[in-house]
Amino acid sequence: MLFKNIFWVGFISLFLTNCDSVKSAVGIKQSKVWLEKVNFRAAPNANDSSPVKIHVVIAYKEDLAATISKMDANTYFQKAKTIKSDAGDDLDVFGIDVVPGSSCSLEINPSNSTGILALMFARYTSPGDHRNNVSADYEIQVDLDKNDLKITTIKKG
Repeated sequence: MLFKNIFWVGFISLFLTNCDSVKSAVGIKQSKVWLEKVNFRAAPNANDSSPVKIHVVIAYKEDLAATISKMDANTYFQKAKTIKSDAGDDLDVFGIDVVPGSSCSLEINPSNSTGILALMFARYTSPGDHRNNVSADYEIQVDLDKNDLKITTIKKG
């Protein structure tokens, strides 16, 4: 009898640790994305005095996360519509246009709790990557300067 119980406990444990849908359903798979809020503060001369388009992108699949993590902001914005269309529910995009000389916030409400990666892309006219990994923070402050952005963690995940 004891052997039977040990067998079933072992079998169920093995099953639960190897089945992604069961892991997710019972909460075993933990999100790597914690971001909930982004606060923006734009300098009066940010982006040559033009609005800065911001996208916070959350990927829910490893291959998608790997693809977008290789992109700079310019490449991402050129392909954004296609990426979102192809990814469907495997990608969330939260967007905002920040006007120079203003302050605002963006609430992040992921569609599910299995985020792999969150990246912020900022569309600047100046050359540069203009992207940052923001997965591990709950709340961040983003200062948009003339040619680039600076991120400060307010509340760590």
